[in-house]
Amino acid sequence: MSASGLDELDKSSLEKILVLVHRYTGIKMGEAKKTMLQGRLRPRIRELGLDSYEHYLEYLNANKKEVQEFINLVTTNETSFFRTQRVWEFFTKEFLPRWTKENPKKTLRIWSGASSSGEEIYTIAICCEEHLLRNEGFNYQIIGTDISSDVLDVATSGKYSGRSIENFKSSNRILFDKYLMPNDGEFKFRDDLRLKINFKNHNLFNPPFQKSHFDIVFLRNVLIYFEVKDQEIVLKNVGESLVNDGLLIIGESESLSSLKTPFVFNNPLIYKKSAA
Repeated sequence: MSASGLDELDKSSLEKILVLVHRYTGIKMGEAKKTMLQGRLRPRIRELGLDSYEHYLEYLNANKKEVQEFINLVTTNETSFFRTQRVWEFFTKEFLPRWTKENPKKTLRIWSGASSSGEEIYTIAICCEEHLLRNEGFNYQIIGTDISSDVLDVATSGKYSGRSIENFKSSNRILFDKYLMPNDGEFKFRDDLRLKINFKNHNLFNPPFQKSHFDIVFLRNVLIYFEVKDQEIVLKNVGESLVNDGLLIIGESESLSSLKTPFVFNNPLIYKKSAA
């Protein structure tokens, strides 16, 4: 078959790819995503020297190491520093002061469950560092997880350039200059900040990697990609990872009101783990 076998994603191959997207990521895509999937998969298929989507599916089935590459290609990662200001107002002005007062000498444990390329993680860390300046003895630890190894590599490096970093610089120059340093045409977060952060690859549909451990979980703008039954699986796993009365923060386009979950409403975008 000529390279033209990659020009159009046929219906049979598309249906198989959509099944695999859901199997490996939990994301429910429809046939409307055909053009996007073609654009993302075609360069990889050519790189492998294959000549059709069907041959790629055979390759994917026979080579388990390709699964992570497939996940990286089909997942979308969009984030920014200090995204949704009301979340950071709550975190810095309500949550951190209250938690510190109620938990002297304890380490605050934070999980970003869809950390993408790390902008949310470093925003959390900056807020915690600023809180530490006013509260001697405060300590925290953050873990960020994502299903995509590509974005985790970016997050782990702590190096940024382009639109997101320029928006951060223009919107909050004081904090930008305080926590980032120029680095070969990019900007890199301070090493002491990065010491409080760990990253790991994790699928939200897998059992919790730490149970009854985290005080607060950020799971923002990821549930919207899942069907209801899959949302409930993820939220059950997240609930098991939280301490009693631990908090969950979700995205501005998301709601738990119609779902069966271990959470109760606390504030807009904020839910508390139920005692039941």
